[in-house]
Amino acid sequence: MSAMLQWARLRSRIVIVVAVVIVLVAGTLTWAAKRSSATTDPQVTTRNVTVSTGTITQSVSASGTIAPTDTADLSFTSSGQVTGVNVAVGSKVAKGATLATINSASLSGSVAQARASVASDQARLDSDKSASASSAQITADQASLAAAQSQLASAESALSGATLTSPIAGTVSVVNLTIGQQVSGSSGGAGSSGSSGTGSSGSSGSGASSSSSSSSTSSSTQIEVISTGSYLVNATVDDTAIGQVAVGDQAVITVQSATSNVFGTVSSVALVASTSSGVTTFPVVIDITGSPAGLYSGSTAQVSIIYKQLNNVLVVPTAAITVTGDKSYVQVASGSGTVTTQITTGASSGAQTQVLSGLTTGQQVVESFRATSGSGTGTGRTGGGTGFRGGTGGFGGAGGFGGAGIGGGG
Repeated sequence: MSAMLQWARLRSRIVIVVAVVIVLVAGTLTWAAKRSSATTDPQVTTRNVTVSTGTITQSVSASGTIAPTDTADLSFTSSGQVTGVNVAVGSKVAKGATLATINSASLSGSVAQARASVASDQARLDSDKSASASSAQITADQASLAAAQSQLASAESALSGATLTSPIAGTVSVVNLTIGQQVSGSSGGAGSSGSSGTGSSGSSGSGASSSSSSSSTSSSTQIEVISTGSYLVNATVDDTAIGQVAVGDQAVITVQSATSNVFGTVSSVALVASTSSGVTTFPVVIDITGSPAGLYSGSTAQVSIIYKQLNNVLVVPTAAITVTGDKSYVQVASGSGTVTTQITTGASSGAQTQVLSGLTTGQQVVESFRATSGSGTGTGRTGGGTGFRGGTGGFGGAGGFGGAGIGGGG
């Protein structure tokens, strides 16, 4: 009797131990399942995308500064006292307009005297020729006439340098002159700088020191005139990308103050780089097309220089392509399943890749993507509905992508 009682107690203990073990195992399996579910990103899903034609654009990014196409930095080439300043900052001027003058009375006298000397020497030469003078005398007369003509040219140049005239039509941007001011003449002729950074000769009668549009106004500049409604971008391109850029490339320019899209064309690419803080860049000039509103000299511009564009080519989302070794594959929708298909790819741009072979227009390929929080109305797995997670998220708008609530947060 005692043995039977002991066996009953032992059996009861065994049952209890087995039950505890079962509970522990079940709990462990439940925890592992929940942990596995938590570590799998429920926002990554797939969708079918129809193969179609599109445009592949490859570009180089650059930054730069808006500048006028033409800039004329003008200074008197003769010395004297300023007698007139005809413009102020913001004045609109025509090509050839008189901007300022200095006292030219003495300069006019020098011109008159030089002209008289030329006339006298010319008369002497003519007279000696008529009198059949010796060749030595004729040679001397010719030398005297040449010297007088040279002096006249210098005197006329000095008189011309007493007037500043604009070599371009545009807007006055700098005036560093006042009436009564004494100025010293500077060397150099009238000129204006363009997109290439080289000064072009302007009209006589004004002095100017030419400078590149990318450089700041010289401290000796007395009046500066910039072109109106015609701009360029002085940009810099990293040395790792400059090999892709060429004259004639199209560019898309982003300027915060612009009121419309701004486009341009690369007009020059420098052959010599500059280095600053260990970064090597090459100057690139981009001529802006037309006269977009809202552009101001000195404004910062972000530039996308398009060096390759393929139109009407077969494209698929890059995310739909799987690369194994040197081969590329996509999953092509077929009936209720998919077929792994090898393709040959070409250029890529952003989220699109060109397909050279292996697919045709109209087929559908499977793309993996990450759904982001949106305004979908479907309910997620944790909300008791048919989404992936979250109660109110959705890909691509109300109701999520293709139905109720893919993605989203809740």
